[in-house]
Amino acid sequence: MVNNTDVWKDARRFPIDILAAIKRAIRKLRRIGPVQQEVEGVDSSEIELNKVTLRSHEIMFKAKTVFPFDLFPDTVVIDREKLTIVERLFFFVGRTISVPVRDILSVEVDTGPFFGQIKLVSRYFFTNPQSIHFLWRSHAIKLQRLLQGYIIAHEREIDCHNIERGHLEKLLLDLGEGHAS
Repeated sequence: MVNNTDVWKDARRFPIDILAAIKRAIRKLRRIGPVQQEVEGVDSSEIELNKVTLRSHEIMFKAKTVFPFDLFPDTVVIDREKLTIVERLFFFVGRTISVPVRDILSVEVDTGPFFGQIKLVSRYFFTNPQSIHFLWRSHAIKLQRLLQGYIIAHEREIDCHNIERGHLEKLLLDLGEGHAS
């Protein structure tokens, strides 16, 4: 018979890192690769929707506005499929805007010594560009480079879905970097 105190002692010596276990499971799912044949009873559009859903949870970059200058900090998140802006208006009150990355037309960054501002023009808010103020300077620049890289990749019809996240981020940052003389 196993003593319960022995089990708990072993559990304390070998703690389970749940996040690491989930990450390993996701990596294994990615290695399986695309399904070659339709599974009986499962529609191919359902399989494709599952793939897109998994990719959309992979965050490329996340930035928040700086608290004392923005009493209710806004959040900007880029994933593989869309750009999401969450504007906090008051406690538990906010507005969420999600735009597919392929529909962003231009990104402009204004920087100062400490802070930056991003201005976005999309097909959806063409006459009313969205602005995010009081981002850290480095976050505003990185956000602009990533989005500009995505814009160029989509204009050239380059499929970025099968590129590993870290490598894709480096490529997009390099592609979106502006060179001023």
